[in-house]
Amino acid sequence: MLLQDTTAEGVLERLSDTKNYPEEALVAYREFEEGGNVYYFTPGGFLYRKDAWTEETCEFFCGYLADEVWHYRAADSRW
Repeated sequence: MLLQDTTAEGVLERLSDTKNYPEEALVAYREFEEGGNVYYFTPGGFLYRKDAWTEETCEFFCGYLADEVWHYRAADSRW
């Protein structure tokens, strides 16, 4: 049974809304806290959640931003 991460879904939904939230920039691998969880994006807009009890290699994939949204929000356009 897969558990749904509604916090991650909210993050992805908000960041995908470039019209209402145009100012939010993202940096690959920069951690941020949302809803008591720690998340980060990898290059290309893939969102992962880090849990305190997991090893670095055991983080949870939560979803991704569309390519055009990632490029719009990426602070470093090399990604």
